[in-house]
Formats: sequence, C-alpha cells, structure tokens
Amino acid sequence: MIGLEITPQGKSTFADISEFLLFSWNSMILGKYIQLVEKTTNQLLLNPYLGKPFSDSIRKIVLHKNASLYYEFDEKTQLLTILLFIDNRQNPKDYLKLL
Repeated sequence: MIGLEITPQGKSTFADISEFLLFSWNSMILGKYIQLVEKTTNQLLLNPYLGKPFSDSIRKIVLHKNASLYYEFDEKTQLLTILLFIDNRQNPKDYLKLL
C-alpha cells in the first residue's frame, strides 16, 4: 500500500490557492477544486507514475488548466510526497525555486 505525505510547502501552497479561489470566486468553486485534488491524489495512489516527469525524482500533474501539483514517489518506501500546488498563471521562476 502506498503512503501519502504532504510537505509544509504543499500545505501552504494548497491553502494559498484555496484562499484565492474563495476570495475571487466562491465556496462552490473552492469545493470543486478540493474534490479535484482528492480525485487526482487517489489516482496517484493507484498509479504514482501518472504525472509527467519534471526532474529525476519530481513529477508534475495538471489538475486544471490553472493549477498543477508537483510530487515525488519513493519506490523503496512506497511513499508519495506532495511537494507543491501551483497556480499555472504565476511566473514559473517564482515557484520552481521552492522545489
């Protein structure tokens, strides 16, 4: 069974995007985003190689045209670690330094 872990940066960037959605749109849009994250996370737990390779150990999966998730999977420990949630409309240089 694959384990799941979220880094502090992952939690922080998830909260940032959630706050933006709630402030800019409404709770219904936020709920859809949360459901999308849960669905994608469950898919990754079934197939951790689903995302596109970003570097040697990091993979990226697009949640929505405006949001992506960066993660890594350790085969030895069978642990999927969510590293970062990204608003795709941001400057990539600003967030890729966090990886």
